[in-house]
Amino acid sequence: MDSEMKMMFNTILEEMGRIEDRTNQHFNKLENRLESIQHEVSACRLERESISLLIKKIDPLERRIEELEKKTA
Repeated sequence: MDSEMKMMFNTILEEMGRIEDRTNQHFNKLENRLESIQHEVSACRLERESISLLIKKIDPLERRIEELEKKTA
């Protein structure tokens, strides 16, 4: 009975080790995906900020063009 209990205990420990390995692999994949998403979000923010700056520069230029068109018309 004692050797049978040891065998069952070792089998349980081995299974727990396999479950831990699979769980760690899953979490590693999730962490990698999260990091990738964070990089994408940062890139989108930078792009949005760049577009906002361009629009701020374009708006006054459009007004100046409109004024010049009015003067030449």
